[in-house]
Amino acid sequence: MRHHGSKGQVKMDPTGGATAAAVAALNSWSLDMDRDKEDVTCFGDTTKQYVLGLPDISGEISGVWDETVSPAFLRVALGDVPVMLELVPSTLTPTHFFTGLAYLSSSIECAADGAVTISGKFVGAGDWTLEPAAT
Repeated sequence: MRHHGSKGQVKMDPTGGATAAAVAALNSWSLDMDRDKEDVTCFGDTTKQYVLGLPDISGEISGVWDETVSPAFLRVALGDVPVMLELVPSTLTPTHFFTGLAYLSSSIECAADGAVTISGKFVGAGDWTLEPAAT
């Protein structure tokens, strides 16, 4: 089944625990799961050959400023504790999501001709999984 991005969701536990709650006022997220690739091409090979290394988790989150919830999002970037993130592609299928610990940086932008926006970048601070896990 295909989904529209308007049903996406970001959940976070700022303590790094397993009780992630929806973060209001966010409207975009991206997740990059690039992997190290090492060239192992040898004499006589007819095409380049590679071996895969570890995944490198990173991504971005953004939304609009809401003084009732946004300060908490910005505040976690000042701490040293990784947050637990859950990135949900669609709340219509809420059991399918990406999750793991992440270090979050954040920023706020205020322009005279637009909305006040918040954004953050994250990198993995532990193993990440796609739920439900493969069987």
